[in-house]
Amino acid sequence: MAASPTSPAHALARFAFLAGAPAEALGRFFAQARWIDAEPDETVIDFDDITTDVFFVVQGSVRVLVPTADGEHTQILGDFMAGDLVGEMSAIDDAPRSARVEALVRTRLCVVPAAAFLDLAFAARSVALRVMQLLTARIRIQNQRLLEHTALPARLRVAAELLRLSRPRPDGTHTVSPPPTQEELAARIGARRETVSRELAALTRAGLLRRTRAAFVLNDPAALRAAVEAGPETPAGG
Repeated sequence: MAASPTSPAHALARFAFLAGAPAEALGRFFAQARWIDAEPDETVIDFDDITTDVFFVVQGSVRVLVPTADGEHTQILGDFMAGDLVGEMSAIDDAPRSARVEALVRTRLCVVPAAAFLDLAFAARSVALRVMQLLTARIRIQNQRLLEHTALPARLRVAAELLRLSRPRPDGTHTVSPPPTQEELAARIGARRETVSRELAALTRAGLLRRTRAAFVLNDPAALRAAVEAGPETPAGG
């Protein structure tokens, strides 16, 4: 990872996370920040690292992964884009890293020591509230995925993950672009690639999914969502 001389104050000024913080506290925060550039597939944070820095994604994107129970594979927790931050858990509890963070594309990050991050949070109620909201949102989505993993068959887990990744279009469909590989979807839902391939084919035959080279198109997102919410009694495309 290479260092960059870009000004943290200029690049981070657009981060809503920092809004409302006192100028003095922001000054201390910016004074301790440093820059790094990560190449595609480069590891930014690794499992069990004892570092506690917080990483603000300024350009590009990163992926957060955790080891599976058998320790032989990794599961994708999520992808984080410009405007997001990662690494806040170790900054708060000073514990070794529980996840790996990898750059998906060439990515620029602003790295802030834990002490500076916590100082800013304690100096501004608005920032402290956003830290709590960030952690709460991440806990909620992981709880939802745990529930899906234990309660839903693979087809509905695939449908739920595609819905999370998708964006609405004016015609009422949703699109996932670029389309994830079968290996990526398998890593997201904790399944085998062959299982994902079979369930994508079933959703396609049912007319709920259309696959192109550029995107996955969810033809009836409302029906997919209803099937996921109904649970295993009404599997999508079944």
